[in-house]
Amino acid sequence: MVRSLHFLQTTSPAFPVLLLFSFSLLILGGCGNQDEENTPPDVDDSLTGQVQTLVDDNRYEEALELLRAEDASQTEVAALLRDTHLLYGNWLMYHAADIHMTERMPRALAHFRRVLDLDPRNSQARANKDQIEEIYKSMGRPIPRGVAE
Repeated sequence: MVRSLHFLQTTSPAFPVLLLFSFSLLILGGCGNQDEENTPPDVDDSLTGQVQTLVDDNRYEEALELLRAEDASQTEVAALLRDTHLLYGNWLMYHAADIHMTERMPRALAHFRRVLDLDPRNSQARANKDQIEEIYKSMGRPIPRGVAE
């Protein structure tokens, strides 16, 4: 502390004034237009932004409908389809508590199969698909068929 006071004493006589002026600017800068802080960020209306917004709201079916209307041969669309199916499958498998297990798991399985159609080396989809199939086998029940659209 003594060292910093000594520094103030050995600098130019204008230094304390400049320091006070700089501090005032910092305080006044924080009191600027408060509306800037309350203004929502720009809406991302790109396809990726639209899909991300829907997925963030757990509106997977709407996201998939939006993507189905696009050209799936485009790299971006194919990646969005893959990721949305994967996220939807994960959501069904782990978070969709309001949907009964007998409906959730076959639907999740169908989404993981779609991911594997789009990306055969997707390890997360493979692991989740295998896990669901093993549960069905261990219960002596037939493994549901089908792939999500």
